[in-house]
Amino acid sequence: MEKISDKEYQASLGNGIPSKIQAVDADNNPIVSTPANLLSTLESAGGIKRIFFPVDSGATWIRIMEVKSNMTCSFMMNMICYANQDASIIVGYVVNYDNKVQICNFKQLIGKAGEVYNPNLKYKKDGNTIIVWAKSSAINNKASCINLLHGNASFPMIIETPPEDAIQPTW
Repeated sequence: MEKISDKEYQASLGNGIPSKIQAVDADNNPIVSTPANLLSTLESAGGIKRIFFPVDSGATWIRIMEVKSNMTCSFMMNMICYANQDASIIVGYVVNYDNKVQICNFKQLIGKAGEVYNPNLKYKKDGNTIIVWAKSSAINNKASCINLLHGNASFPMIIETPPEDAIQPTW
């Protein structure tokens, strides 16, 4: 990141959309970064973790997450199947504590998940693992993603149809 004066930062705003972000470093010196560089830095430092659905999966089911014993995971997910249909933003919390406390909580903030041609989500408690599936995007590989808020999980991101007994959350 480069050092910049306040005047230079204000000039970089142009039409009101920042092309650069002003901040201070550990020694309280002014610095500037682009939004893309800042996001990359936060991801590298572990401050943000974003997982994109696989490329060219074309509105198919994807095994997106596995939460094993003694793991918790809170996340926000953006899902889009087709450009002419509603997207869904879903907040989720999955807990798998010692295989005795297994919680799957999902809240749809916007969208119509579960309806025909719209994104979808299902989960199943399978032994000592909680598995989550989602319908991927036919638009592009950056359209659907998971933003990890807290905790950890594994993200296999493989094409796989959920079993018949997988549960679809009620919104």
